[in-house]
Amino acid sequence: MIVCICNNVKDRQIKAALASGVDSMQALKETLEVATCCGCCEPMVNDLLEEHHANAVDSELVSQLAYAV
Repeated sequence: MIVCICNNVKDRQIKAALASGVDSMQALKETLEVATCCGCCEPMVNDLLEEHHANAVDSELVSQLAYAV
């Protein structure tokens, strides 16, 4: 699905960037140029960023629980 129409950036490109360590709005803007033109995509990019961070926290908690048992 296209997230940034201005720069033709798809959600899978954003997710791939997040998975590779690009983990802030500023870094996504610099890397993929999302939210650098009209800004209409910024809320959706923020949602993907928040989802990525939430998943990272969940994964960390699962790791910690595995060692606690």
